[in-house]
Amino acid sequence: MAKILLIEDNREISDSIKQYLELEDFEIDRCFDGESGLDSALGKKYDLILLDVMLPEIDGFTIARKLKERGNEIPIIIITAKDSIDDKLIWFDYWVVDYIVKPFDLRELEARIKTILRKNDDNSVLVVNNIEIDMSKRIFTKDSKDVLITQKEYLIIELLLKNRWTPTSRTDIIEYAWGWWDSIFDSDGKLDVYISNIRHKLSKELIHTIKWFWYKID
Repeated sequence: MAKILLIEDNREISDSIKQYLELEDFEIDRCFDGESGLDSALGKKYDLILLDVMLPEIDGFTIARKLKERGNEIPIIIITAKDSIDDKLIWFDYWVVDYIVKPFDLRELEARIKTILRKNDDNSVLVVNNIEIDMSKRIFTKDSKDVLITQKEYLIIELLLKNRWTPTSRTDIIEYAWGWWDSIFDSDGKLDVYISNIRHKLSKELIHTIKWFWYKID
């Protein structure tokens, strides 16, 4: 059952959305102001957020921006009365994947939600013994406990997963994670430190070294 956070201050609209989506087998948590909505989005795990723009305390734009700044990439559908191109461009900068303009048909909202969740399900979840890696949500767990992965570590894992069937060179990893290649950087062994940290956090068997210069996730 998909878990959705609904942040909408209009009680009538919120009630209608909650009642309809629960009949369609979604689990709905609700907040009626921006401050409590942001706290819930940061404190709990959700598959999707339905976010109104005009909210008391903290507006929807600020919530989306703060979530992005903290690396939270839960897909967001904006609920709004606005429909200008300038607004749309701002929304899509903040991990907003879709929007729906009031008034709307609840069947359309349901269809948009299912489309987004279906796309997320297409992203594979890698399970290796007691390790689970969900790249679409950037969630890493070991023995069912969350593991904190840095941005560089994430990029290294992301590239190795993209090239899962072939070894990846040190040069390609450094260029992908840091955006450039420098022989001095490589000779200092900085990449080895990041690889070692990933192995320590997740599993020694996760990343294999092949002839020192190549790496592969098995």
